[in-house]
Amino acid sequence: LIMEWVPAPTPINENRRAQAVEKTGIIGTDQIYLFDIYVEIAKDISGYDAGSFSLYDSQNQCMISEIGKPEPREIHRKADKAASICSYVLLEKNPLIVFDLKKHEIFKYHPAVESGMVHSYCGFPVRNKDGYAMGTFCIFNFGGIKEIPEEKLDLIEKLVSRLALQIDTQTDQKELTSQKISKSVDVFYDFNSEFKLTDYKNFIDVCSGLNLSKDIASNLINSGLCELKNNNVILSSEGNELQEKMNVFTRVYNNIKVEGKEANSLIDNALDELSEL
Repeated sequence: LIMEWVPAPTPINENRRAQAVEKTGIIGTDQIYLFDIYVEIAKDISGYDAGSFSLYDSQNQCMISEIGKPEPREIHRKADKAASICSYVLLEKNPLIVFDLKKHEIFKYHPAVESGMVHSYCGFPVRNKDGYAMGTFCIFNFGGIKEIPEEKLDLIEKLVSRLALQIDTQTDQKELTSQKISKSVDVFYDFNSEFKLTDYKNFIDVCSGLNLSKDIASNLINSGLCELKNNNVILSSEGNELQEKMNVFTRVYNNIKVEGKEANSLIDNALDELSEL
């Protein structure tokens, strides 16, 4: 007979599941606000008091979005998996719907339920296209037991599917960008094996239309990839040919309006993907 809170067991595919979460690159970034809208909509649909979206790495429940909880919001908050009801949702193929937590044979012993803080709970697994449960999307009601009609639960489940699709799309784009940058680096070093990573960065800057000083671009000028025109560093005909071979064009950055330091930051972040260099 269960008389105390029992943490959820570890998923059998935990290593691969955690690796899938790591690949998303979301935990610890400023992308968190992109997901607040999903939680807000779920709260509106359900009429529940609070909601959260979490990803689970190999160690923690990592809170991506939390709205409506009584305590102040803490960005990038991490929690112990063992202390969370939501960890059980990782094991489920379908949503875990518990309108009366005090009647659930396991959840009734959770401290938040015993204290009367949470009465109703609905948890939805967030699965990627390969079927790994990367995280949980949960809504909570504090004011009392509150049931949700089936059609509204279906709406929230579709919302969660849309969230999972967004993560898949972002992850695929991140991988594609990393592969493209990696290939462009190979082509760049094939042109001149003496080049350094800073030369690659400077070449990308020139391709992106940024103004570099002739001192910073001296290696590119001496190698014939760049030239001075009206005291501005521009690509030479040889530089244009290399840019085409590298498949690096300014339109890559056109969907994000960046200039100056922001553009440098964007490129620096892209280069961080190439940790093996």
